[in-house]
Amino acid sequence: MFEDFAKRAARPVAAVVAAAGLAIAATGAQAQQEQFIPANFYWVGPYAPGGSGFGGGMIDYFAMLNARDGGINGVKLTWEKCETEYNNARGVECYERLKKKGPTGATVIHPLSTGITYSLIEKATADHVPIISMGYGRTDASDGRVFPYIFPLITNYWSQNTAKIKFIGMKEGGMEKLKGKKIVNLYHDSAYGKETIGILDVQAKKYGFEVTHIAVPHPGNEQQSQWLQIRQIRPDWVILRGWGVMNPTALKAAAKAGFPREKIVGVWWT
Repeated sequence: MFEDFAKRAARPVAAVVAAAGLAIAATGAQAQQEQFIPANFYWVGPYAPGGSGFGGGMIDYFAMLNARDGGINGVKLTWEKCETEYNNARGVECYERLKKKGPTGATVIHPLSTGITYSLIEKATADHVPIISMGYGRTDASDGRVFPYIFPLITNYWSQNTAKIKFIGMKEGGMEKLKGKKIVNLYHDSAYGKETIGILDVQAKKYGFEVTHIAVPHPGNEQQSQWLQIRQIRPDWVILRGWGVMNPTALKAAAKAGFPREKIVGVWWT
């Protein structure tokens, strides 16, 4: 009798275990066929021309891969848009909203903002979600031993800054010719804009040039006082670390101040 009871009692337990196994297998199969990527970009505000072009281009590329190739190695890409407005708080909100979407959660996060990247480093590392900061973000995160989930792909701001200083040195006739020169770093007053202040100070000490850092408040469509200061400094070169509307505004203000555009070296966003 005891043996019969044990057999009957075991049947529902076995059924539950089997059902759970089927559910796990189904989830695993779905995960193998689909990967979710949050489309956390910005289509509104003063930085919309950059954000919409980049974000829209990525979404179009995902759709093309699905339509032409059936995804990547048979894995379809899915996504959902979330408007960050190039705002740190909104960027964190979008991350939290979408990080668990899809069968496996977010495959990667692409913040398209240095400030949002900074805000997500600890969160994404704890959640084991890779952050792609392609040519932007926190430069020292290039050291994967310290930042295992942050991927500043292709290059970073410190490397580009070195290229700019070498370019200026080349134009002056050699790096030794930088000694005594004046360089103004006109930067967007954000985490992105401030990223190269420290490395520029080191380079100024190494090569003997004088660097002045001048901030431009968000979004950058008012720069009269900054260019008045530049006119008073009379620099040999201006590094334009702009984004969005700050860039054309700076070029117009430079023309009014009589500063030659061929002496302005821009970050790639410029």
